[in-house]
Amino acid sequence: LSCGGRLQLLPSVLFSIQVFWCSTFILPVAVTKECGRIMRSFLWHWVGNVKKSGKVAWSRVCKPKKEGGLGIKNCRAWNQAAIMKIGWDICQKKESIWIDWCYTVFLKETNLWAAKVTKNCSWSWRNVLNSKKLLAHKLLYEVGDGHSFSLWFDQWLCGDSIDDIYGGRVIHDSGLLRNARVSSVIKEGMWDWPLTSPDLIDISNITTGIPLSNTTDRIHWLKKGGNFTIREAWNIISPQSRAVEWWKVAWFPRCIPKHSFYVWLTFWEAHRTFDKLVMWGMVLSNICSFGCGQGESIDHLFFSCPFTANVWNHFLGLFGFTRRPCGWQEESAWCI
Repeated sequence: LSCGGRLQLLPSVLFSIQVFWCSTFILPVAVTKECGRIMRSFLWHWVGNVKKSGKVAWSRVCKPKKEGGLGIKNCRAWNQAAIMKIGWDICQKKESIWIDWCYTVFLKETNLWAAKVTKNCSWSWRNVLNSKKLLAHKLLYEVGDGHSFSLWFDQWLCGDSIDDIYGGRVIHDSGLLRNARVSSVIKEGMWDWPLTSPDLIDISNITTGIPLSNTTDRIHWLKKGGNFTIREAWNIISPQSRAVEWWKVAWFPRCIPKHSFYVWLTFWEAHRTFDKLVMWGMVLSNICSFGCGQGESIDHLFFSCPFTANVWNHFLGLFGFTRRPCGWQEESAWCI
């Protein structure tokens, strides 16, 4: 099976094996590293227990194709994004037995943002609570009637919670309960804050710019109308790079995976030609494999060698081109 074929199997088989566990709890770092090592070994060496290096750095392989990678997802980042989905479902109070159980057993009268990590927390619940750091400031709270949002702990006040901004003292000054809802400071469709401290006066002034309605409260992902997906969360967690100019040359609709893979390797100059093997001390001679007597390099192997030059000239002639093939840099620039 070629590397292109293995690339097709990686996301559909090997990566899918660990998706369920990634969606359940944060895997130990050693486990995600081992998953990455197995996928790396499978891609480059066809087996999963080889410790040899690959032709391209794995961190580069795990970037999207647009950024010069192969689109393979980093297990650690995907694991974190999947756990964020659990936090999103809890915030949304999704109708499921598991979410109901979380509110009944763990959260009770509080919410996700007010819940604390304690020594009695299970491993999975501890990881869900730790995922709050990833969810913070990515949720857009739209206040409606105020019956669903926690007054003090939900991040409905300009992207932050009142507790995060002003601390617990403001709760005491207000005379309201810790589990109070936003609706407790709304009367007849207007904000009605107890103005018993400078902080509460400040909050009252800020909320005058927040419109109210008779609709139910809603939580959006990143922007109004946005819905959470693990893919979008993964894109946010993963470091972004600039798009490479040549990615559409290698990857395009109905491309042959094997051919596209080797074009991708060529753009990264990752083929182990004899000039590199000599430099690494793996062979003694860099003479071309086709017996022309010249040194083998990417430019020579694909364009300058008399054998490959004849192949190029033949097919260029079939399509009506009269020019001679140049080096890799010139030809790739022409394609782009």
